[in-house]
Amino acid sequence: MDTTLTYFRKSAFSRDALVYSGDLDSQPAEGSLPFPIYYLDIGTRHINLCRNATQVTSPLLTGKQHGILGRTATIRGDIISSAHRNGVLSNAWTFVYMAEEFKWSISRWSNRWTLVDGRGNNIALFERASFRASKIGTLNISAGLSEHLVWLVVLTCELVHRTVKASERAAGGS
Repeated sequence: MDTTLTYFRKSAFSRDALVYSGDLDSQPAEGSLPFPIYYLDIGTRHINLCRNATQVTSPLLTGKQHGILGRTATIRGDIISSAHRNGVLSNAWTFVYMAEEFKWSISRWSNRWTLVDGRGNNIALFERASFRASKIGTLNISAGLSEHLVWLVVLTCELVHRTVKASERAAGGS
């Protein structure tokens, strides 16, 4: 069975995100069910994937962007990986896990991003929310992936989201 996760901004003026299990239309009130399963602590050049907001000092994974334009990233935690943007003007990212390359494909015509493995199999689909104040989007991840690969998918999806948002700001969009 596939896994569905929904990303919400922590608050109106926060970069941080909360990730809930399931396809949710609105963010649950703080302290009510369901509780977020992941917390994304997002800084200027880093993203920490944590089990919850109280574990920011011991994240599951940390992604750190490098270079003037942040075109490469190292990902560390129980696993070590690297990621890079697919081109100067591209918002798409590629990362490596267990010697296999995974690539996020970004559609210019829709709010859907697809993650494919080196054999061309669809691994995940992110649908970005439109016109929502707090909802970022919904991520559907194929069944049968290891926990570490799921963590990488959750973290790199936010890396892609951050890149897309930066490109929109640079172009004068929202």
